Amino acid sequence: MKKFTILLLVLSGLLVAVFFLALTQGAADIPLITIKEAFYAFDPENQTHQVLRNIRLPRICASFIVGSSFAVTGAIMQGVTKNSLADSGLLGINSGAAVGLAVAFILFPSLQPNQAALFSFLGAFLATSFLFLLTKYSRIGMTPTGLILAGVALSSFFSAISQVLSLQFDLNQDLAFWFIGGAANVTWTQLQVITPIYLVALFIILGLGKSLNLLAMGDETAISLGKHPERIRLVSLAVVVLLAGMAVSLVGPVSFIGLMVPHVIRGLIGKNYHMILPLTIVAGGILVILADWVGRIIQPPFETPFGIMMALIGVPFLLVKIRREQL
Repeated sequence: MKKFTILLLVLSGLLVAVFFLALTQGAADIPLITIKEAFYAFDPENQTHQVLRNIRLPRICASFIVGSSFAVTGAIMQGVTKNSLADSGLLGINSGAAVGLAVAFILFPSLQPNQAALFSFLGAFLATSFLFLLTKYSRIGMTPTGLILAGVALSSFFSAISQVLSLQFDLNQDLAFWFIGGAANVTWTQLQVITPIYLVALFIILGLGKSLNLLAMGDETAISLGKHPERIRLVSLAVVVLLAGMAVSLVGPVSFIGLMVPHVIRGLIGKNYHMILPLTIVAGGILVILADWVGRIIQPPFETPFGIMMALIGVPFLLVKIRREQL
């Protein structure tokens, strides 16, 4: 417990430092005194104040929400499936959200960002509904292996549909930035809708730690202690849908966050999910804020979406992880 407290304090301090780094540094550096003025004496005519209040601050908040959501859903899925390579993308949620957004652009060419987020969230929900039906009413069942197999199949299926729609209706330009993951277009309006859902999901997650620990011991052990493994998986899956679908709707189907962060946290704290989940939430947010900041300063004034940064880090990480699993 002492180690957990120390890690939580260190990560919290690092989060504060990264927050101010991302707020002050970018294509144009902004001093702390100007930041103070933007909050306490906001001038709508001041361009720097506008940049801080309406561009940098919402994208930093969105980066934290997205990073923590992808990271903790990855940790949950790894606990539910007992597979250290599992994350929310493995279930087809990201691909379902992509189909939803493609359909939205087809039906409403002048779609607003918050409406696009709604459609992508509905796509993610649809993908999860298919996953539930496929595992619940088929021979594979809602087992760890069954969830993985069904998720891979659905992910491939929805990816193919989104690509066909994109080519058929010439949506490549509309979907390009969204597909590679970026927080530059996130607005306060989107965050006002997303934040309450995010907070409710986090409240549920913090109570899942003990259940996931029991699930890791095996279904028979969980049943003998009065728990229902299938119910635990259903609740976990519902939270994964809520957070992953919400995150994808904001910035697109970013990969590898849910794979890397839980693995690093487990290496530091062990396999106790009661401690892994809160630490993963903070660490995931830090990682994406940093990746978004690096993407902004590499070649200003141009930006590199943090989805590309995650891929550059995540692919080697995945290869090393697979190699170790085989040894």
